[in-house]
Amino acid sequence: MNIGKHLKELREKKCHSIRALSTMMDISHNTLAAYERDNIIPTLPMAEKICNFFGVPMEYLLYGKNSLAEFRNMKLLELAKQVDELGKEEVNLAKKYLKKLIKNVEERKELIEEAEK
Repeated sequence: MNIGKHLKELREKKCHSIRALSTMMDISHNTLAAYERDNIIPTLPMAEKICNFFGVPMEYLLYGKNSLAEFRNMKLLELAKQVDELGKEEVNLAKKYLKKLIKNVEERKELIEEAEK
């Protein structure tokens, strides 16, 4: 795990200094700097606070961009969570719809490419 590295990347993407971010998050700049150097690991509540501040899932802070849970579209993630709570039959139906949608999009791209030749 490179929590410090991922935290620093998030902070720099938002163009925040350590002092500015520490003020916004109401923690000491020394603590934040220690997190970034991986000298100390944030507590679970603090990690959750950091993730909420940056709008990323906890997996991002732990694993970075290679996280399987990282979605570019948070509305799609929310829909997936709702589908996951449905019954087995509805979940299977949703999977079939999505597979067909993806297949149709791919076929459409192929047809457009062929038509442009």
